[in-house]
Amino acid sequence: MSLEDVQQFGAVFVLVFFRVAGLMLAAPLFGSAKIPKRVKVMLALVMAAGLVGRVKGRQDLPTDPLHLTYGIGGELIFGLLMGLGLSLAFIAITWAGEIMGQQMGMSLAETFDPQFGRGGSLVGDLYFMLTLVIFLLIRGHHAMVEGLADSFETLPLLTTSINRDLFDLFTGLLTSATVLAAKVAAPMLVTMLVVDVALGFIGKSVPQINVMNAGLTLRSGLGIAVLVVGLMLTSEIMRGALLDSISTVTDIWRVKTG
Repeated sequence: MSLEDVQQFGAVFVLVFFRVAGLMLAAPLFGSAKIPKRVKVMLALVMAAGLVGRVKGRQDLPTDPLHLTYGIGGELIFGLLMGLGLSLAFIAITWAGEIMGQQMGMSLAETFDPQFGRGGSLVGDLYFMLTLVIFLLIRGHHAMVEGLADSFETLPLLTTSINRDLFDLFTGLLTSATVLAAKVAAPMLVTMLVVDVALGFIGKSVPQINVMNAGLTLRSGLGIAVLVVGLMLTSEIMRGALLDSISTVTDIWRVKTG
């Protein structure tokens, strides 16, 4: 093997690694703050070693540091955008859970969010864990890795770019995530609205009742009941949203963006 072949292989491996690393930083499950950084790097190296053979057009890749740096930045950003696209459904459902926890009066009890490495509400973490279980059951992690592998055939290295189609894709994903959050949180929001109206009538009719104290107990009790029923009602919605998100994002890997 000549020195030029070694340089070309090294450039290919570095670019593949940074596309994989970008995905690993933002994708659900793989991007969790609970996974040590060393483990992420080792996993990205192993995946890059397995995917480097699927790269096309090696002879056209640059070996000089400047152009290689530009290529690394583009591949890293592309991986981050794809991982973020997959994570939007998780973010939306977690956001809905935090809204529900706030309505129930549980926003003061914070826990550690394993995905983003920050504080989160109990209900938000519950919905995140449920979404993660659904994601694993529908084999979303397999679809994500398969889509990444296909991307090196349909989107060769140094050909990815931010264009109108990609921008419209993420705008649609963001809109869908907002609608998903509203759907998941809707049962709790409607119930708490009815409770607030009822407590308002009671407070005006019987001023002797401490509506504030009674409201806290009532909101928590009804909130737990609605939460249990809501988990059963919205599980299928979350499953459908995850499937749509995975299908939409992996399709952009399999079709050239120009």
